Amino acid sequence: MRRDILIILVFLQIVFGISHLKAQPNSLYFLKGVPQTKDLNPARPGIEKGFYIGMPLASKLDVSFNTNNWSYNDLIHRGSGTMSDFMVWDFEKYLSSLDKNNFINVSSALTLFEFGWKGERDFYSFSWTERQFAEPFFTKNLANLLYYGNEPYIGSTYHSGYFGVGAAHYRELAFTFARELNKKISVGITGKMLFGLAGIKTSGLNFVGGMPISGDQIDLGASGKVSFSAPFNVDIQNNNGYQMFAKDNFDLNNYFSNFGNPGVAVDLGFSNKVSEDFEWSVSIVDLGFITWTKDVTTFTENGHFLYSGVNLDVPTITPPTTTNVKKLFYDLNNSILDAFSPVESNSSFASLLPVKLYLAGEYKLNDGITLGGLARVRIFNNQIHTSLTASANARITRNLSMSASYSAMESTYDNVGFAAAFKLGFVQLYAASDNVPAFFQPTTARNANLRFGINLIFQDPATKKWEVYKRRQPRAAPGCPF
Repeated sequence: MRRDILIILVFLQIVFGISHLKAQPNSLYFLKGVPQTKDLNPARPGIEKGFYIGMPLASKLDVSFNTNNWSYNDLIHRGSGTMSDFMVWDFEKYLSSLDKNNFINVSSALTLFEFGWKGERDFYSFSWTERQFAEPFFTKNLANLLYYGNEPYIGSTYHSGYFGVGAAHYRELAFTFARELNKKISVGITGKMLFGLAGIKTSGLNFVGGMPISGDQIDLGASGKVSFSAPFNVDIQNNNGYQMFAKDNFDLNNYFSNFGNPGVAVDLGFSNKVSEDFEWSVSIVDLGFITWTKDVTTFTENGHFLYSGVNLDVPTITPPTTTNVKKLFYDLNNSILDAFSPVESNSSFASLLPVKLYLAGEYKLNDGITLGGLARVRIFNNQIHTSLTASANARITRNLSMSASYSAMESTYDNVGFAAAFKLGFVQLYAASDNVPAFFQPTTARNANLRFGINLIFQDPATKKWEVYKRRQPRAAPGCPF
């Protein structure tokens, strides 16, 4: 079978198309004086006492991007020799960088409104956040087939492994309560009401292929399910392609004011100060789901089709090239639409949130400096993603705190992070990232995240008065004039 670059181009176009679509940096966990540390562990609100308000529309913004050890530069980079002035596709380099199972995670979150209060022992907060995430996943087996064709598998049975995508745009209303049970132990819980605006979930998508000795085609059996909830319709036209169009009543105002597709989630946190110098903590974040009942469409496929590939203009050049990409997309699009005949239904479905587990320890060197260690496990699409972070954290002044970190994430070991919070009057600015160099070398970055925000923090006036009251001299003994 002839080499085929088209499907991988389509796949990558979809992947990178969603990238402008929540993940909190690990570097935020030990940053002092920032109330948003509760988002990683509700038992650890950073504010000491008093009341805070997140600046509307700027309380916090999260953006993140990460892969399993491959980058944009592995696929597209500047050529050499006669191609030194051009960007070239390098599929062989890209394939060599892949693991058995691969993914891209892109996410963002914007908090529209947030406020909270910390008393002597209790902490309360509320926030309204708009969240989006998308995580396509695929196997190296699938990528190899798309590039090398069926030649390596002639005379055998090919298995693609499972591939697909999980993605959602949803609204989160979060209520947090934390309490210091005693001088050593603190607990916290965040209850979340969720409302899905749009989402997609795939399950069981895979190919099994028979490879004839002749090698001129592949007999692929395809199975799986795609469910989505969105304000548009997809019309399957009797094996002659499909049409996608917005619903007649679609309106942006209606979309963003939607409180349908309900869901719930919870964050749980625990912190134990073992001694004056050491504290350990554990939390689980985003344990929950969304039930999609509005504008739902599900396509189920269980069939097979014959695939013969497409021609390249110059297939002998490494990497292979073509001068008519538009025609390749058009031809393959038509062949796939003609081959598939999925069954359509409108039954509701549920999707899980990407759940995170945190386990942390912090050792105090002196009153201003601590050393921290953090392990995070992220579970989504039946895959487990891990990261380990070591940090040095300093409370330089009452109004300035910083944290420097090093992280091992997936298979990458070049993640140097930084976080800082500065308070001027009652206005606090804070920012955190686990991989600062990624912003200077984006094409080679495998992990990138950033959180920044603005808080207005006010010390509770009653606390000040109470401190004054506690300093009053005790009354004299009965019978004394003073």
